[in-house]
Amino acid sequence: MSDIRFDLRLERAAQRIADEAVRPIDAVAIAESAMRSAARTSELSTPALRQPRAWAAALAAGLLVVVGASALLGNRSRSDIGAPSQSAPPASPVSPSLSPSPAPVAAEPTPGGTWLADIPDGLDFGSSSAPPRMTLTVASGPIAAIDLGLAGNLFLSSFETFGAGEVRLTTPAGGSAPERDAVTLDGIALAGCREGDEGLYQTTSSADGLVLRLSAVSDECLSRKAVFDRSWTRSIGVPNGGGIGVVDAFNPLFTVVLPAGSYVVDLNTDSLMIVQDLPELQFHAFKDPQGFIDPCNRSAGRRTIAPGADAVVAYFRQLAGFTVDSTSEVMIDGFRAVRLVVHADEDASCPDGRLWEWQPKAQTGDAAWFVRPGVTDSLYIVDHPAGTLMFELLPAPNPLEQQVIGSIRFLDVLPTTP
Repeated sequence: MSDIRFDLRLERAAQRIADEAVRPIDAVAIAESAMRSAARTSELSTPALRQPRAWAAALAAGLLVVVGASALLGNRSRSDIGAPSQSAPPASPVSPSLSPSPAPVAAEPTPGGTWLADIPDGLDFGSSSAPPRMTLTVASGPIAAIDLGLAGNLFLSSFETFGAGEVRLTTPAGGSAPERDAVTLDGIALAGCREGDEGLYQTTSSADGLVLRLSAVSDECLSRKAVFDRSWTRSIGVPNGGGIGVVDAFNPLFTVVLPAGSYVVDLNTDSLMIVQDLPELQFHAFKDPQGFIDPCNRSAGRRTIAPGADAVVAYFRQLAGFTVDSTSEVMIDGFRAVRLVVHADEDASCPDGRLWEWQPKAQTGDAAWFVRPGVTDSLYIVDHPAGTLMFELLPAPNPLEQQVIGSIRFLDVLPTTP
């Protein structure tokens, strides 16, 4: 284990504790979590990624940080992904159909956080490169803004709550850009926001905190009303506090429920990692994994894995240095899936100590996943019409697997009813 990685994990843990309320610190737990994290790693195009943590800290400091719904963190990857030591307990049996255990949902306070909405037909932002989805972020300040993943934030507004579910939006001094903050609705050009423009909105939300409805009572900025007045779905594809949220890292969209915590996010092409350091918990999602010809040398090229869970299992059965411990049939949101428990052999030997496992089919960069000898994977591989989907909860095997993986619900569209 690298001393540098160990120190970095301790630094991240200490900083996160400093940012939160004072609480008792278990130094042994911190050290054990940091040491476990070095066992499993993702190779990066850049050697050290610390920006997601810094991004979350900026929000806590009251800075507005907004990310695009289609490219939440660009092409960044993590430098260290935690995993259990070889003394991890054996995998627990899995029921044929996964379902989440009853547990309170820990959504962020409504309406703070990051919210997604599809851009409806007839609403035109005047950009040919606008994505099909937009992001509403309500950050410390409080400040609200819309992001399309393009240059600059739109409709920057102060955000004041009062009464029962009432919100006042005001265009701040220096925050107005009438030409930029203007849209066309059903072919009619609407005026952009001017300094001091106020909008009054009523808010309602679903019982689980997934859907937020903003209903305009009045708004002096007609363009803002055309954009804000709709249902929004909570995103956890960005730094978040756990609970329920939608992930739009790839098609299909899906929702998942995470335990309450403090998570940062890492997004690459067709892969997503939602990560908490203490207590260590990581949720990983991948689409269409492809293998490697030589697990000791990824430059030898990728091995094509046919669609479907069975093909992924067959790949691991023939992969040198790996042993398939068990497979079991499960159902995830009505779709057939296979739980695959596989480990890297203790005596497996590669020059750099890493055994390369997979890389998403659409991934053309350097992000790829590997383990070290003795490390176990507990993978849930779903046969879905949109592709082969693979999920994992780390450290693995994990007692929360059934609860978290069982909470996954695949979506054709974003929900709109609170």
